[in-house]
Amino acid sequence: MASRRTQSRLSKLWQFPLLVVSLGLFGYAGYLFIDPQPGPTIDDKIDVARVLLKQKRAEAANEQLNRLLSTEKLDLDREAKVHLMVAESIEQAMKQRRDTSRTLHARIIDQSRIAISQGVKVTADVLRRMGESYESLERNAEALESYRKAIALDASLALHLQRKVIDLQLDSNDPGPAEFSLEAYLKSHDLSDTERAWAMSQQARLLIARENYPEARSLLNSALLLDPDPLTQGEANYWLGVCALRLGDSTGAGRLLRLARDQLKTQHALDGDAAYVLGTIHQEKREFQLAMSFYQDVLVGHPDAAVATPARLSRGVCRIELKEDEAGLQDLHDLVNQVTTRQSREKYKSIAVTGLRQATATLASRGQYEGALEVLAYEQMLVPEPGPQFFARLGDVLDRRADQIDETIAVASAPEKIRRIKLVRETRTRAGDAFVAYSRGLTLLDDKGYGDALWKGVDLYDRASNTQNVISSLELFVAERPEDPLAPSALLRLGRAYQASGLFDKAIAAYQRNQFRYPQSLAASKSAVPLAQAYIAKGPESCSKAESVLLSVVDNNPLITPAAEEFKMGLWELAQLYYRTNRYEAAVARLEELVQRYPTDERVGQLTFLMADSYRKSASLLEVRAINTATGPGSQPIDLTEATQARRERLVKARTLYDKTMDLYRTAPPKTETDRLYNKLSHFYRADCLYDLGSFEESIKAYDQAAFRYQDDPSALAAYVQIVNAYCALGKIDEAKTANERAKWLLRRMPQEAFADGTFAMPKTYWEQWLKWTSAAGMW
Repeated sequence: MASRRTQSRLSKLWQFPLLVVSLGLFGYAGYLFIDPQPGPTIDDKIDVARVLLKQKRAEAANEQLNRLLSTEKLDLDREAKVHLMVAESIEQAMKQRRDTSRTLHARIIDQSRIAISQGVKVTADVLRRMGESYESLERNAEALESYRKAIALDASLALHLQRKVIDLQLDSNDPGPAEFSLEAYLKSHDLSDTERAWAMSQQARLLIARENYPEARSLLNSALLLDPDPLTQGEANYWLGVCALRLGDSTGAGRLLRLARDQLKTQHALDGDAAYVLGTIHQEKREFQLAMSFYQDVLVGHPDAAVATPARLSRGVCRIELKEDEAGLQDLHDLVNQVTTRQSREKYKSIAVTGLRQATATLASRGQYEGALEVLAYEQMLVPEPGPQFFARLGDVLDRRADQIDETIAVASAPEKIRRIKLVRETRTRAGDAFVAYSRGLTLLDDKGYGDALWKGVDLYDRASNTQNVISSLELFVAERPEDPLAPSALLRLGRAYQASGLFDKAIAAYQRNQFRYPQSLAASKSAVPLAQAYIAKGPESCSKAESVLLSVVDNNPLITPAAEEFKMGLWELAQLYYRTNRYEAAVARLEELVQRYPTDERVGQLTFLMADSYRKSASLLEVRAINTATGPGSQPIDLTEATQARRERLVKARTLYDKTMDLYRTAPPKTETDRLYNKLSHFYRADCLYDLGSFEESIKAYDQAAFRYQDDPSALAAYVQIVNAYCALGKIDEAKTANERAKWLLRRMPQEAFADGTFAMPKTYWEQWLKWTSAAGMW
């Protein structure tokens, strides 16, 4: 039994050695799995990127370098190298893809500057790369500085980079440095004939800019002999074509420029310049379609060339000349965007403004005022503070645009009519603003032009019903320039503007200031009548002041003769004032004076009516006075016989003058509402005079004619009432009853609207009740 227990313990001991062996095997396997060799260093990873760059795998190299920057802890020296290689990889990728992205050029500069700031050794190649990126971003000063430093570091790059420097200098507005650089370039002993020919062509370009065409031609012909290469020949022929054009030989210039294009081919930058000049030649000949084809060549074949900007301008102008307005305006929009956002294009601002003015004139001459206004807005974007003439042109186009819209209002629908009326007013207000701005620009330059422009602006405000702008403009003028010769006229106009706005006290103050400060001026004398009108508008309590002012105009005034318009207006206002205040004898005297002095006045019908009505109403006053004398205690006695005779005479005169009024309106039909009203009243009041004279038979005929003529007017009902009264006075009751029935028939057919305009005091229901009562009361 003891033996069996010993065997059992031994049988379990074999598991322990097995566990030991297993752990050993596991450890060995782990050892085999882990590579005991060290991994690649940072320098190895940088070398990998360098190899990729040598293999022209720019994008792979860029990826490797960016991974290093984002994942590795680099010391300053290695980080600088990586940034520099990133710039190199971007440049290589751009050349492979032919990408000219401004963003990528900016990244090249940023990466290079970071590397330089971290202490990397600057080489000529680094500076060359930065210079080219600066040049692409149109940062020419920085590009020139980079190229010069690169030349100083590596003489082998001198000739190549000197050409870049010269190109940049030639594109600047200062030719002096380019001349100096070209002279230094030509002194080099290592120049090939091709390089020398190029430099001579550039010297000729500078001579052309100075208008020294003979010497420029000599240099260009020498360049042609130096190098038979088509590109060199093409450049020389281009500049020879420019010389020919400047000397007035457009035919020879066209031939040379076409030859230059054939030699240069599309890939050469001067091909775009040649195409542009050919376009200008044909544009001057008004061959706009052909000119556009050359401008199109520039924009398609050389979109980034400097000459593309004026080509776009010229194409836009040609399109507008050919009535392709939408496309032309788009070209001009793109042009302005280029000039305002790209510093290198700013030098084209002056020719852009000239072209825009031409486009404005063309559009305005064809009545395309909206397009002209759009181009004027582009011009102001280029010149935010334009001269006075800009505002004159702007105001003129706005004024004509407002008139154009105004002409379409009559045919528009009701809602559209309201919109167009509002648009006309807004446009005329803008035109007024422009002319007022024009006048301010002429303040110190041209006094007469200043006044004309200001008056034009105020007239436009008036036509736009913008009285507030009229007032503000004139207030500023009279406050700032009280000694100006136009000040009296401005005060007169200011007073009228106040008056139109219902500001009668301010109007009176302006007129009185004019008379007090400038008593000898024509404007002061013209202020009298509107001053009186302002007093009258204030109410009856101011009528005595108005009368005094008007009498000062028409009685013994050495400054105003009867031939003056102010005299006639003063006499007219005085007559009306007497008429309104029931001073009919005085009114008749002034009205007769008006008719005698101005027999051909267009208001002769109104004058005659008012004389007639003054006689009629004065007759009524005599009748009232006679009744008061007979019945009123304490009233002033009058001779009744004499009063009756005078009343009759005045009624006869009134009747005669009413007849004359109707004859005048038959000869010259009434045009104004006042004339139409006076013509109508003459028919009824004439009949009233006959009735008051006791000529009942004649009055019945007159009333009947008036009622028939104005049968849709409520006045016809009053005429029939008088007909009924006249028949009753004659004792003809049956005829009176018949007239009453006719009145009822007339009332039934008369529209309700006839009583709604406020010209007749009694409503339709009153007449219905009155006529019903006359029938039912048994009065017949």
